[in-house]
Amino acid sequence: MILYTAQLPSQHCGLNLAFEEAFFRAAKPARSLFLFFYENTDAVVLGKSLVADEEVYAHKGPSVYRRISGGGSVLHCRGNLNYSLFLSLEDFPEFMNISLSYEKILGGLAPALGRFVTQRGYSDLAILCRGTERKFSGSAQCRKRGWIMHHGTLLYDKAPLKKIPLYLRMPPKQPAYRNGRSHRDFMACVLPCYHRSQLIWRVRQGFARAFGAELRLIPAAQLPRFTHIPPFQAERPGKKGYA
Repeated sequence: MILYTAQLPSQHCGLNLAFEEAFFRAAKPARSLFLFFYENTDAVVLGKSLVADEEVYAHKGPSVYRRISGGGSVLHCRGNLNYSLFLSLEDFPEFMNISLSYEKILGGLAPALGRFVTQRGYSDLAILCRGTERKFSGSAQCRKRGWIMHHGTLLYDKAPLKKIPLYLRMPPKQPAYRNGRSHRDFMACVLPCYHRSQLIWRVRQGFARAFGAELRLIPAAQLPRFTHIPPFQAERPGKKGYA
C-alpha cells in the first residue's frame, strides 16, 4: 500500500474545493491512498445541506462556499490546516460501516498529534486543555463510486480562534461534550504542534502508520490546476464581505 501526499499550491478556497471534487470523481480503485494538504485565505465553508443564514453572520465576514460533504460550518483561514484523505472501499471494505471508518481514520491520526488527543463526538478530535476537552479538528466524508473522501481541519494557530466567533453562529446541532460552550471556550489549538510543517509531517506519519503504507510525495508540478469554481460552491461570493 502506498500513501501519495502533496500540498496544493492554491490558497483559494473555491479552487481547492474544486480540486477535491474533481479528484474524487476521477478516482479509480487502486492499492493506494491519497492525502492532500491546503490552507486557504479567509472563507466560510458550509456542509452540503446547511442553510447559510442559520450558520453565519450575514452582515460581515469572508466569502461563503459549500462543500460536497456533510457536517458543520467551518472557517478556513491561515492557521487552520486542511487535509483530504482519499481511499478505496475495495481496499478497505470494512469502511462501508461509516462509524467504523471515522473511528479508524481519526483513531489512526490522534496518536500522531499528542498523547492528550482523543476522538470526540462523531467526527471531532479534541485535546485536554486546562482540565477540559476542547475541539481543534472537525471532519466530514463523502462517498461515491466505491471511494471515500475524508477531509478535515486542524487548528494550529491562535489567530483563527479570534475570528471564529465573529463569523460563525453557534451551530444548531452540537455534540454532547460541547456542553453549550461558546466558540471561544470550546475551541483550541492542536498542542504541541504550533508549526504548519511539523503538523503536516505528523499527519503524514500518522496515516502511514495507521494504514501500514509507504509514503511518496507528488511533485506540485504534477497536480492539475483549476481556474473554475462549480456554481453550487459559491454560496455568497462576496467582496470584503457578502455580495
